[in-house]
Amino acid sequence: MNKKGGLGKGLGAIFTDNATIAPVDEVQPHEKEIEIAVGDIKPNPLQPRKVFDEDKLEELAESIKEHGVIQPLIVRKNGRIYELVAGERRWRAAMKAKLKTVPVIVREYDNAAMAEIALVENIQRHDLNPIEEAEGIKRLMSEFGLTQEQAAKKIGRSRTAVTNILRLLNLPQDVRDAVSRETLTMGQVRPLLALDDKEEQEQLALLIIEQGLSARAVEDIVKRIKNGEHITFDNKDEEKPVKKRKVKEISVYCQDFQNRLIELLGTKVKIVPKNEKQGKIEINYYSAEDLERIYELLEQKPKSSNKKEQKLTV
Repeated sequence: MNKKGGLGKGLGAIFTDNATIAPVDEVQPHEKEIEIAVGDIKPNPLQPRKVFDEDKLEELAESIKEHGVIQPLIVRKNGRIYELVAGERRWRAAMKAKLKTVPVIVREYDNAAMAEIALVENIQRHDLNPIEEAEGIKRLMSEFGLTQEQAAKKIGRSRTAVTNILRLLNLPQDVRDAVSRETLTMGQVRPLLALDDKEEQEQLALLIIEQGLSARAVEDIVKRIKNGEHITFDNKDEEKPVKKRKVKEISVYCQDFQNRLIELLGTKVKIVPKNEKQGKIEINYYSAEDLERIYELLEQKPKSSNKKEQKLTV
């Protein structure tokens, strides 16, 4: 990977060979804090985290209403706007609290540094779900040429923990989606990795959801399957054939569109299906300025294409 200088703070300014990343939102003595309009700040386009806990944002917003934003956000200047480097939760909560301005520290970072900071900060603070974390670590290793051991040091985890979480990426997509949506836990799905058959993994994932099986119960079932036993259960714990089907709770189609809308709009988006053909899209905004920003994004015309134009009704 090319790591030329001249683009602001690069990777060398963030990582050292033997140390984890320093807290990026730690203000240095020589840095000057300024106030800028909340509406002039945009989310980090390289942020790996897509979903924010609304209840926790509300709690933070109430605290900000009473005490203000105590710790300044870290931003970089990009043309006429500022892009967040650190402090997106505080920024979103400040919008909920209807603040006009927020304190910031302006720094120079190149795109590589922006991506790395966002990833490592989220991982160190446990702000990512297991699948986001696994994908983030994989990206960290591939883009910056790190081994599992080196990546583990950078994010303050053991090599074993990194190895275990990376293995989650070997699960079928719909099972990974269930973990992302917290329908399944890492402990529940980890035993599935011992099964070679992807369809068996999907079927057992469905049973975990339907029966609320514990991680220990899943381990026992996997052992029995590995020993050649044919396992089928219904909700009453009676042996009965189980139809082969995908994990119905997860719509990969809707999840894909939801993720794309979250990335496009930089806010929480929820697709709520009513049936196979109908549903609704919920888009969160936190101030009049944020609503205007979202409207401008939705108003943008798509690039010309040979495909028949389709309308997305929100």
